[in-house]
Amino acid sequence: MTDWPFLAWSPDDAAAAVYDVTVDGAWEQLVDFYAGGSPCAPLERIVALAREHGVRSLVVEQRHLDPDWRSEHAAFHGRLFRRHPTVTHRWHLFTDDVDPEDLTRLDPVAYRGYAVMRPLPATPVGRTMITPPPGLDGGVRCEATERVSLFGTPLTVRAMPFLSQDAEYLRCAHATLWMVLRHAHLAHGIPRRLTAAVHDAALGGVIVGRQVPSEGLSVQQMMAGATRLGLSPGLVHLPQTRAEDGDAGMLTLHGILSRYVNSQAPPIVISRAHAWVVVGYRRVSPESGAGVRLWRHDDARGPYLEVADPFDELDEAHRPWQAAILPLLPDVYVTAERAEAAGEHWFGGYLGQADPDEPIARAGAAGALTWRTYVTRADEWLERLHGRGVDPELAQLYRLTPMPEYVWVVEAVDRAARAAGTPDVVGEAILDSTASTHHEPLLSGLIALHGGRLAHRVGPDHGERREIHLAEPGHYRTGRRGRA
Repeated sequence: MTDWPFLAWSPDDAAAAVYDVTVDGAWEQLVDFYAGGSPCAPLERIVALAREHGVRSLVVEQRHLDPDWRSEHAAFHGRLFRRHPTVTHRWHLFTDDVDPEDLTRLDPVAYRGYAVMRPLPATPVGRTMITPPPGLDGGVRCEATERVSLFGTPLTVRAMPFLSQDAEYLRCAHATLWMVLRHAHLAHGIPRRLTAAVHDAALGGVIVGRQVPSEGLSVQQMMAGATRLGLSPGLVHLPQTRAEDGDAGMLTLHGILSRYVNSQAPPIVISRAHAWVVVGYRRVSPESGAGVRLWRHDDARGPYLEVADPFDELDEAHRPWQAAILPLLPDVYVTAERAEAAGEHWFGGYLGQADPDEPIARAGAAGALTWRTYVTRADEWLERLHGRGVDPELAQLYRLTPMPEYVWVVEAVDRAARAAGTPDVVGEAILDSTASTHHEPLLSGLIALHGGRLAHRVGPDHGERREIHLAEPGHYRTGRRGRA
């Protein structure tokens, strides 16, 4: 590693430096400087994403006060003999040409996000928000919108937060916890948690090694840290071989993880020696309705990496996928698996009495009926009804139904319509996210159900049932968030 002098980090008092990255060798020189001449996979991945987006200009804030880095600096890096600056550089990516003589004229439409560079040779990549790559277009993504102000120009970026470990104070477990907590802050409004707070919240318990410098965390420490910082995490074991996937009543790996991506609750996957965050998925064979490809943020390798096959990982660190930490919110007591089982139960009762010409009955008879499950804020879900093609009478029933803050939605999906890329929902069960999990399958948790011609809702206090009949039931669009 080629280190750089302390004072070289801020060579002058200029507000920013602007780089024309279309010039041959520009990216390589930047990577060489920030990584100190060492290989740095996360930084190289950020450059690769910038190239995919067609980025032309890089604006570098040369004195950015990053709260996460300052928290780490106060807790660890500021105590070292070799000094590290307390300020960071922040890269801003633009797909147009930025005039270095007038940085007050920036085009928000051309903005593709930012990446904070810590003054740590070999592990520079800090808090990062970069627009997902074109390969995830049409996929389902965990993401949130962040507003950025750059020299008086308001900018926005919609992405999944990323952070790399520094291999001393922060390890992969800390980085993954920070990513899901930062997403929960931006997407769901939980308090912001800085990296030092994440580190401290995971101390104690079942220790796998030295805590400072960190040798990593146990699953118990990760669960405890997530709980202390405002989440209500669950833990599920994943099928570790293709033979176990969906065998003997087991849930499939893709089925488990996709439910939480649908819910904007990015799951943390754990192998024997590493952890990463699943941030999206995409169907790779839409014409057949089969085949799902996952995408991950891997703090040691970079953001938005496509996973070819979880059961045939090339990197030893990724083998096998053992378990997933599910970062549910505190007000969501029911897991996706229980919600889907309950929805399937209620739909089973409806199908027994549905008319053969109803869309849900036709899909069931053709073996084309499946389920899509997600948790969502009830008010946001109701506000999205208008643009989904939901029958106005059905929308009115939903809007006047008392609901908790969060609801589980189990959509009955017509696979043939999904494969054709047309509206594919033929019914939905709305379930109380705080229902008792003691009784299966959540017998007291049904709020409303629509299957075809019939829809009804159940009052929470008196159990009053209100029922409507739709003359011409049809397909409508999903209410799940995160679809590009």
